[in-house]
Amino acid sequence: MAKKTFQNPRGTYDILPIQFGLYDYVVNNFKNLSQQAGYLQIETPTIEPVEIFTRGVGEDTDIVEKEMYIFNDRSGNKLALKPEGTAPVVRAYIQHGMSSQIQPVKLFYASSMFRYGRPQTGRQRQFNSIGVEAIGEGSPNIDAHIIALANRFFHKIGLQNVSLQINSIGDETCRPKFKEALKNYFKSNHKLLCQDCRRRLKHNPLRILDCKEKRCQTIIERSPQTLDYLCKNCNSHFRKVLEYLDEMEITYELNSTLVRGLDYYTRTVFEFYGLREGAQSSLGGGGRYDGLIELMGGQSTPGVGFGLGVERIILELESQNLNIVNKPKIKAYVISLGESARLAAFRLIEDSLENGISVEGVIGKGSISAQFAKADKIGAPYAIIIGQKEVFDQTCILRDMVSGAQEIIPITKIVSELQKRFSKEKH
Repeated sequence: MAKKTFQNPRGTYDILPIQFGLYDYVVNNFKNLSQQAGYLQIETPTIEPVEIFTRGVGEDTDIVEKEMYIFNDRSGNKLALKPEGTAPVVRAYIQHGMSSQIQPVKLFYASSMFRYGRPQTGRQRQFNSIGVEAIGEGSPNIDAHIIALANRFFHKIGLQNVSLQINSIGDETCRPKFKEALKNYFKSNHKLLCQDCRRRLKHNPLRILDCKEKRCQTIIERSPQTLDYLCKNCNSHFRKVLEYLDEMEITYELNSTLVRGLDYYTRTVFEFYGLREGAQSSLGGGGRYDGLIELMGGQSTPGVGFGLGVERIILELESQNLNIVNKPKIKAYVISLGESARLAAFRLIEDSLENGISVEGVIGKGSISAQFAKADKIGAPYAIIIGQKEVFDQTCILRDMVSGAQEIIPITKIVSELQKRFSKEKH
Protein backbone atom coordinates (compact mmCIF):
# COMPACT_ATOMS: atom_id res chain seq x y z
CA MET A 1 0.00 0.00 0.00
CA ALA A 2 1.42 3.35 -1.07
CA LYS A 3 2.17 5.86 1.65
CA LYS A 4 -0.17 8.80 1.79
CA THR A 5 1.45 12.19 1.26
CA PHE A 6 -0.09 15.47 2.31
CA GLN A 7 -0.35 18.86 0.64
CA ASN A 8 -1.37 22.26 1.92
CA PRO A 9 -5.07 23.15 1.48
CA ARG A 10 -6.08 24.79 -1.78
CA GLY A 11 -5.61 28.55 -1.66
CA THR A 12 -2.87 28.38 0.97
CA TYR A 13 0.88 28.16 0.49
CA ASP A 14 4.18 27.50 2.20
CA ILE A 15 6.62 30.40 2.44
CA LEU A 16 9.90 28.63 1.82
CA PRO A 17 13.22 29.87 3.19
CA ILE A 18 14.31 31.11 -0.25
CA GLN A 19 11.18 33.31 -0.38
CA PHE A 20 11.44 34.79 3.09
CA GLY A 21 13.97 37.36 1.97
CA LEU A 22 11.26 39.19 0.03
CA TYR A 23 8.67 38.83 2.79
CA ASP A 24 11.06 40.19 5.39
CA TYR A 25 12.12 42.98 3.04
CA VAL A 26 8.51 44.14 2.54
CA VAL A 27 7.28 43.70 6.13
CA ASN A 28 10.39 45.06 7.85
CA ASN A 29 10.47 48.19 5.68
CA PHE A 30 6.79 48.74 6.46
CA LYS A 31 7.35 48.29 10.20
CA ASN A 32 10.29 50.69 10.22
CA LEU A 33 8.45 53.43 8.33
CA SER A 34 5.32 53.02 10.48
CA GLN A 35 7.34 53.28 13.69
CA GLN A 36 9.17 56.35 12.39
CA ALA A 37 5.76 57.95 11.86
CA GLY A 38 4.72 57.24 15.47
CA TYR A 39 2.64 54.09 14.92
CA LEU A 40 2.73 51.28 17.47
CA GLN A 41 2.33 47.62 16.56
CA ILE A 42 -0.80 45.68 17.44
CA GLU A 43 -1.69 42.04 16.84
CA THR A 44 -5.29 40.84 17.05
CA PRO A 45 -6.38 37.18 17.22
CA THR A 46 -6.74 35.07 14.10
CA ILE A 47 -10.28 34.24 15.21
CA GLU A 48 -12.85 36.89 16.09
CA PRO A 49 -16.60 36.97 16.82
CA VAL A 50 -18.50 36.84 13.52
CA GLU A 51 -20.59 39.83 14.54
CA ILE A 52 -17.75 42.33 14.38
CA PHE A 53 -17.58 41.64 10.63
CA THR A 54 -21.31 41.33 9.89
CA ARG A 55 -21.96 44.54 11.78
CA GLY A 56 -18.81 46.45 10.84
CA VAL A 57 -17.89 45.26 7.35
CA GLY A 58 -21.52 44.86 6.25
CA GLU A 59 -23.82 41.88 5.66
CA ASP A 60 -24.26 42.74 1.96
CA THR A 61 -20.53 42.77 1.18
CA ASP A 62 -18.84 39.94 -0.71
CA ILE A 63 -16.54 39.36 2.28
CA VAL A 64 -19.42 38.55 4.62
CA GLU A 65 -21.72 36.90 2.10
CA LYS A 66 -19.25 34.71 0.25
CA GLU A 67 -15.73 34.78 1.66
CA MET A 68 -15.66 34.39 5.44
CA TYR A 69 -14.58 31.19 7.14
CA ILE A 70 -17.24 30.77 9.85
CA PHE A 71 -17.48 28.04 12.48
CA ASN A 72 -18.88 27.28 15.93
CA ASP A 73 -16.44 26.35 18.68
CA ARG A 74 -17.23 23.67 21.27
CA SER A 75 -18.92 26.24 23.48
CA GLY A 76 -21.25 27.24 20.67
CA ASN A 77 -19.60 30.61 20.02
CA LYS A 78 -19.86 31.68 16.39
CA LEU A 79 -16.39 32.69 15.24
CA ALA A 80 -14.65 33.64 12.01
CA LEU A 81 -11.10 33.66 10.72
CA LYS A 82 -10.43 37.36 10.30
CA PRO A 83 -10.88 38.46 6.67
CA GLU A 84 -9.60 42.03 7.15
CA GLY A 85 -7.70 44.08 9.72
CA THR A 86 -9.68 47.19 10.61
CA ALA A 87 -12.69 45.74 12.46
CA PRO A 88 -10.51 43.67 14.86
CA VAL A 89 -8.32 46.70 15.62
CA VAL A 90 -11.43 48.78 16.34
CA ARG A 91 -12.72 45.99 18.60
CA ALA A 92 -9.41 46.10 20.51
CA TYR A 93 -9.53 49.93 20.67
CA ILE A 94 -12.95 49.79 22.33
CA GLN A 95 -12.32 46.75 24.54
CA HIS A 96 -9.08 48.09 26.02
CA GLY A 97 -10.27 51.64 26.60
CA MET A 98 -7.86 53.26 24.16
CA SER A 99 -10.13 56.29 23.92
CA SER A 100 -8.51 57.45 27.18
CA GLN A 101 -5.10 57.61 25.50
CA ILE A 102 -3.70 60.57 23.57
CA GLN A 103 -5.62 60.80 20.31
CA PRO A 104 -5.22 59.81 17.59
CA VAL A 105 -4.17 56.32 18.61
CA LYS A 106 -1.84 55.27 15.80
CA LEU A 107 -1.50 51.53 15.27
CA PHE A 108 -0.02 49.25 12.64
CA TYR A 109 -0.26 45.52 12.04
CA ALA A 110 1.20 42.73 9.92
CA SER A 111 -1.11 39.72 10.04
CA SER A 112 -2.50 36.77 8.15
CA MET A 113 -6.05 37.13 6.78
CA PHE A 114 -8.45 34.54 5.37
CA ARG A 115 -11.04 34.79 2.59
CA TYR A 116 -12.66 31.94 0.74
CA GLY A 117 -12.64 32.42 -3.01
CA ARG A 118 -11.29 31.04 -6.26
CA PRO A 119 -7.50 31.00 -5.88
CA GLN A 120 -5.55 32.85 -8.57
CA THR A 121 -2.34 34.82 -8.90
CA GLY A 122 -2.35 37.48 -6.20
CA ARG A 123 -5.50 36.14 -4.58
CA GLN A 124 -5.20 33.29 -2.08
CA ARG A 125 -7.46 32.09 0.69
CA GLN A 126 -4.78 32.82 3.25
CA PHE A 127 -2.78 35.98 2.67
CA ASN A 128 -0.68 38.49 4.57
CA SER A 129 -1.77 42.07 5.10
CA ILE A 130 0.08 45.10 6.43
CA GLY A 131 -1.82 48.20 7.47
CA VAL A 132 -2.23 51.20 9.74
CA GLU A 133 -5.14 52.69 11.66
CA ALA A 134 -5.28 56.24 13.06
CA ILE A 135 -8.25 56.42 15.44
CA GLY A 136 -9.49 59.57 17.17
CA GLU A 137 -8.78 62.33 14.64
CA GLY A 138 -11.18 63.54 11.96
CA SER A 139 -9.16 66.22 10.20
CA PRO A 140 -8.36 65.82 6.50
CA ASN A 141 -4.62 66.07 7.07
CA ILE A 142 -4.67 62.63 8.74
CA ASP A 143 -6.21 61.19 5.57
CA ALA A 144 -3.37 62.72 3.55
CA HIS A 145 -0.83 61.64 6.17
CA ILE A 146 -1.61 57.92 5.90
CA ILE A 147 -1.78 58.10 2.10
CA ALA A 148 1.67 59.70 2.18
CA LEU A 149 2.88 56.92 4.49
CA ALA A 150 1.77 54.24 2.02
CA ASN A 151 3.25 56.22 -0.86
CA ARG A 152 6.55 56.57 1.02
CA PHE A 153 6.57 52.83 1.68
CA PHE A 154 6.23 52.00 -2.03
CA HIS A 155 9.10 54.36 -2.83
CA LYS A 156 11.20 52.89 -0.02
CA ILE A 157 10.97 49.32 -1.32
CA GLY A 158 11.71 50.47 -4.88
CA LEU A 159 8.33 50.05 -6.58
CA GLN A 160 7.98 52.31 -9.60
CA ASN A 161 4.83 53.79 -11.14
CA VAL A 162 2.40 52.84 -8.36
CA SER A 163 -0.78 54.79 -9.09
CA LEU A 164 -3.24 56.22 -6.58
CA GLN A 165 -6.99 56.53 -7.16
CA ILE A 166 -9.10 58.50 -4.71
CA ASN A 167 -12.74 59.41 -4.15
CA SER A 168 -15.16 60.62 -1.48
CA ILE A 169 -18.34 58.67 -0.82
CA GLY A 170 -19.82 61.22 1.59
CA ASP A 171 -21.38 60.51 4.97
CA GLU A 172 -24.77 59.89 6.54
CA THR A 173 -25.86 63.42 5.61
CA CYS A 174 -25.32 63.31 1.86
CA ARG A 175 -24.98 59.63 1.00
CA PRO A 176 -28.76 58.84 1.13
CA LYS A 177 -29.37 61.20 -1.82
CA PHE A 178 -26.56 59.63 -3.77
CA LYS A 179 -27.82 56.11 -3.04
CA GLU A 180 -31.29 57.11 -4.19
CA ALA A 181 -29.87 58.49 -7.44
CA LEU A 182 -27.92 55.28 -7.95
CA LYS A 183 -30.96 53.17 -7.24
CA ASN A 184 -33.03 55.00 -9.82
CA TYR A 185 -30.26 54.78 -12.41
CA PHE A 186 -29.59 51.07 -11.94
CA LYS A 187 -33.31 50.27 -11.85
CA SER A 188 -33.57 51.59 -15.38
CA ASN A 189 -30.71 49.28 -16.38
CA HIS A 190 -31.44 46.32 -14.12
CA LYS A 191 -31.85 43.84 -16.99
CA LEU A 192 -28.22 44.44 -17.98
CA LEU A 193 -26.85 43.83 -14.49
CA CYS A 194 -25.41 40.53 -13.28
CA GLN A 195 -27.42 38.45 -10.80
CA ASP A 196 -25.39 39.64 -7.81
CA CYS A 197 -25.90 43.29 -8.73
CA ARG A 198 -29.65 42.83 -9.17
CA ARG A 199 -29.74 41.59 -5.61
CA ARG A 200 -27.45 44.42 -4.44
CA LEU A 201 -29.83 46.91 -6.02
CA LYS A 202 -32.47 45.95 -3.45
CA HIS A 203 -30.22 46.20 -0.40
CA ASN A 204 -27.27 48.51 -1.11
CA PRO A 205 -26.77 50.01 -4.59
CA LEU A 206 -23.33 51.31 -3.56
CA ARG A 207 -22.06 47.73 -3.71
CA ILE A 208 -22.82 47.63 -7.45
CA LEU A 209 -20.02 50.17 -8.00
CA ASP A 210 -17.58 47.60 -6.64
CA CYS A 211 -18.63 44.89 -9.13
CA LYS A 212 -15.83 43.57 -11.38
CA GLU A 213 -18.11 41.91 -13.96
CA LYS A 214 -17.52 43.33 -17.45
CA ARG A 215 -21.24 43.52 -18.23
CA CYS A 216 -21.73 45.75 -15.18
CA GLN A 217 -18.63 47.88 -15.71
CA THR A 218 -20.08 49.55 -18.81
CA ILE A 219 -23.21 50.54 -16.91
CA ILE A 220 -21.22 51.67 -13.87
CA GLU A 221 -19.14 54.04 -16.01
CA ARG A 222 -22.28 56.07 -16.84
CA SER A 223 -23.73 56.03 -13.32
CA PRO A 224 -24.23 59.16 -11.14
CA GLN A 225 -21.00 60.43 -9.59
CA THR A 226 -20.69 60.68 -5.84
CA LEU A 227 -18.76 63.95 -6.00
CA ASP A 228 -21.88 65.65 -7.41
CA TYR A 229 -23.86 64.74 -4.28
CA LEU A 230 -21.43 65.65 -1.48
CA CYS A 231 -22.71 67.94 1.26
CA LYS A 232 -20.80 71.10 2.13
CA ASN A 233 -18.77 69.49 4.95
CA CYS A 234 -17.82 66.39 2.95
CA ASN A 235 -16.93 68.49 -0.07
CA SER A 236 -14.73 70.76 2.06
CA HIS A 237 -13.06 67.77 3.74
CA PHE A 238 -12.26 66.13 0.42
CA ARG A 239 -10.90 69.31 -1.15
CA LYS A 240 -8.54 69.76 1.80
CA VAL A 241 -7.31 66.16 1.50
CA LEU A 242 -6.47 66.85 -2.14
CA GLU A 243 -4.77 70.12 -1.20
CA TYR A 244 -2.49 68.27 1.23
CA LEU A 245 -1.68 65.65 -1.41
CA ASP A 246 -0.90 68.42 -3.91
CA GLU A 247 1.35 70.09 -1.34
CA MET A 248 3.29 66.84 -0.96
CA GLU A 249 3.36 66.42 -4.75
CA ILE A 250 1.62 63.05 -4.55
CA THR A 251 0.05 62.23 -7.90
CA TYR A 252 -3.51 60.89 -7.83
CA GLU A 253 -6.46 60.21 -10.10
CA LEU A 254 -10.06 60.99 -9.16
CA ASN A 255 -12.23 57.91 -9.56
CA SER A 256 -15.90 58.66 -8.96
CA THR A 257 -16.87 54.95 -8.95
CA LEU A 258 -14.36 53.93 -6.27
CA VAL A 259 -16.21 52.84 -3.12
CA ARG A 260 -14.05 49.96 -1.73
CA GLY A 261 -15.70 46.69 -0.76
CA LEU A 262 -16.56 47.42 2.87
CA ASP A 263 -19.60 49.20 4.27
CA TYR A 264 -17.83 51.03 7.09
CA TYR A 265 -16.13 53.61 4.84
CA THR A 266 -17.17 57.26 4.90
CA ARG A 267 -15.82 60.27 3.03
CA THR A 268 -12.28 59.57 1.75
CA VAL A 269 -11.58 56.24 0.04
CA PHE A 270 -8.47 55.38 -1.96
CA GLU A 271 -6.68 52.52 -3.66
CA PHE A 272 -3.16 51.86 -4.92
CA TYR A 273 -2.49 49.99 -8.16
CA GLY A 274 0.63 48.39 -9.63
CA LEU A 275 1.60 47.89 -13.26
CA ARG A 276 0.48 44.27 -13.53
CA GLU A 277 -2.61 43.73 -15.62
CA GLY A 278 -5.85 42.22 -14.35
CA ALA A 279 -8.17 42.50 -11.39
CA GLN A 280 -5.39 41.68 -8.93
CA SER A 281 -3.29 44.74 -9.83
CA SER A 282 -4.65 46.45 -6.72
CA LEU A 283 -1.98 46.54 -4.03
CA GLY A 284 -4.43 47.66 -1.35
CA GLY A 285 -6.18 50.74 -0.12
CA GLY A 286 -8.30 52.21 2.61
CA GLY A 287 -10.20 55.24 3.75
CA ARG A 288 -12.07 56.93 6.55
CA TYR A 289 -14.51 55.04 8.81
CA ASP A 290 -15.95 57.67 11.14
CA GLY A 291 -19.03 55.65 12.12
CA LEU A 292 -17.44 52.26 12.75
CA ILE A 293 -16.38 52.73 16.39
CA GLU A 294 -19.87 53.82 17.41
CA LEU A 295 -21.43 51.04 15.31
CA MET A 296 -19.40 48.50 17.26
CA GLY A 297 -20.41 49.83 20.66
CA GLY A 298 -17.91 52.61 21.32
CA GLN A 299 -18.28 56.37 21.51
CA SER A 300 -18.58 58.37 18.30
CA THR A 301 -14.94 58.47 17.15
CA PRO A 302 -13.41 59.17 13.74
CA GLY A 303 -10.89 56.81 12.20
CA VAL A 304 -8.91 56.27 9.01
CA GLY A 305 -6.55 53.56 7.79
CA PHE A 306 -5.38 51.30 5.01
CA GLY A 307 -4.42 47.69 4.33
CA LEU A 308 -1.94 46.41 1.74
CA GLY A 309 -1.48 42.89 0.40
CA VAL A 310 2.04 41.54 0.97
CA GLU A 311 1.81 38.85 -1.72
CA ARG A 312 0.60 41.32 -4.33
CA ILE A 313 3.41 43.72 -3.45
CA ILE A 314 5.91 40.88 -3.88
CA LEU A 315 4.41 39.98 -7.27
CA GLU A 316 4.79 43.62 -8.26
CA LEU A 317 8.42 43.67 -7.09
CA GLU A 318 9.11 40.56 -9.14
CA SER A 319 7.32 41.94 -12.23
CA GLN A 320 9.58 45.00 -12.06
CA ASN A 321 12.65 42.75 -11.71
CA LEU A 322 13.24 43.93 -8.14
CA ASN A 323 14.12 40.51 -6.79
CA ILE A 324 15.32 41.32 -3.30
CA VAL A 325 16.98 38.40 -1.54
CA ASN A 326 17.84 38.92 2.11
CA LYS A 327 20.07 35.95 2.79
CA PRO A 328 21.52 35.62 6.30
CA LYS A 329 24.88 37.40 6.33
CA ILE A 330 27.20 34.75 7.71
CA LYS A 331 30.41 36.42 8.86
CA ALA A 332 32.58 33.35 9.21
CA TYR A 333 32.52 29.63 8.54
CA VAL A 334 34.26 27.36 11.05
CA ILE A 335 36.16 24.45 9.49
CA SER A 336 37.22 21.61 11.77
CA LEU A 337 39.42 18.54 11.25
CA GLY A 338 39.27 15.71 13.78
CA GLU A 339 37.13 14.94 16.83
CA SER A 340 38.90 17.26 19.31
CA ALA A 341 38.79 20.05 16.69
CA ARG A 342 35.05 19.54 16.24
CA LEU A 343 34.54 20.07 19.98
CA ALA A 344 36.58 23.28 19.86
CA ALA A 345 34.69 24.39 16.74
CA PHE A 346 31.37 23.75 18.48
CA ARG A 347 32.41 25.93 21.42
CA LEU A 348 33.68 28.67 19.09
CA ILE A 349 30.44 28.74 17.10
CA GLU A 350 28.34 29.03 20.25
CA ASP A 351 30.61 31.75 21.71
CA SER A 352 30.41 33.72 18.46
CA LEU A 353 26.62 33.50 18.31
CA GLU A 354 26.40 34.49 21.97
CA ASN A 355 28.35 37.65 21.09
CA GLY A 356 26.20 38.54 18.09
CA ILE A 357 28.45 37.25 15.30
CA SER A 358 26.73 35.16 12.62
CA VAL A 359 28.78 32.03 12.03
CA GLU A 360 28.19 28.54 10.70
CA GLY A 361 30.22 25.36 10.57
CA VAL A 362 30.07 21.62 10.06
CA ILE A 363 30.18 19.96 13.45
CA GLY A 364 29.86 16.48 11.96
CA LYS A 365 32.35 14.79 9.69
CA GLY A 366 33.30 16.43 6.41
CA SER A 367 36.38 16.74 4.23
CA ILE A 368 38.27 20.01 4.29
CA SER A 369 37.50 20.60 0.60
CA ALA A 370 33.78 20.07 1.18
CA GLN A 371 33.83 22.49 4.13
CA PHE A 372 35.69 25.13 2.13
CA ALA A 373 33.22 24.67 -0.72
CA LYS A 374 30.29 25.33 1.62
CA ALA A 375 31.99 28.38 3.13
CA ASP A 376 32.46 29.75 -0.37
CA LYS A 377 28.87 28.91 -1.40
CA ILE A 378 27.26 30.78 1.48
CA GLY A 379 29.50 33.80 0.85
CA ALA A 380 31.25 33.88 4.23
CA PRO A 381 34.05 36.50 4.09
CA TYR A 382 36.18 34.51 6.54
CA ALA A 383 36.92 30.88 7.29
CA ILE A 384 38.19 29.81 10.72
CA ILE A 385 40.21 26.61 10.55
CA ILE A 386 40.77 24.38 13.58
CA GLY A 387 42.80 21.17 13.33
CA GLN A 388 44.56 18.93 15.79
CA LYS A 389 47.62 21.21 15.92
CA GLU A 390 45.45 24.31 16.57
CA VAL A 391 43.67 22.50 19.41
CA PHE A 392 47.02 21.66 20.99
CA ASP A 393 48.32 25.23 20.53
CA GLN A 394 44.99 26.83 21.55
CA THR A 395 44.96 28.78 18.27
CA CYS A 396 42.98 28.91 15.05
CA ILE A 397 43.67 30.02 11.48
CA LEU A 398 41.68 32.99 10.19
CA ARG A 399 41.50 32.95 6.40
CA ASP A 400 40.25 35.78 4.18
CA MET A 401 38.05 34.00 1.63
CA VAL A 402 38.62 36.71 -0.99
CA SER A 403 42.38 37.28 -0.83
CA GLY A 404 43.35 33.90 0.61
CA ALA A 405 45.53 35.58 3.26
CA GLN A 406 45.81 33.63 6.51
CA GLU A 407 46.93 34.44 10.05
CA ILE A 408 47.20 32.52 13.28
CA ILE A 409 45.15 33.92 16.18
CA PRO A 410 44.72 32.63 19.76
CA ILE A 411 41.37 30.91 19.93
CA THR A 412 40.47 32.95 23.04
CA LYS A 413 40.81 36.16 21.01
CA ILE A 414 39.11 35.17 17.74
CA VAL A 415 35.64 36.41 18.79
CA SER A 416 36.94 39.84 19.79
CA GLU A 417 39.02 39.95 16.60
CA LEU A 418 35.92 39.30 14.46
CA GLN A 419 33.95 41.92 16.43
CA LYS A 420 36.73 44.45 15.79
CA ARG A 421 36.84 43.72 12.05
CA PHE A 422 33.12 43.88 11.49
CA SER A 423 32.69 47.02 13.62
CA LYS A 424 35.15 48.74 11.25
CA GLU A 425 32.98 47.73 8.27
CA LYS A 426 30.01 49.60 9.75
CA HIS A 427 31.87 52.90 9.94
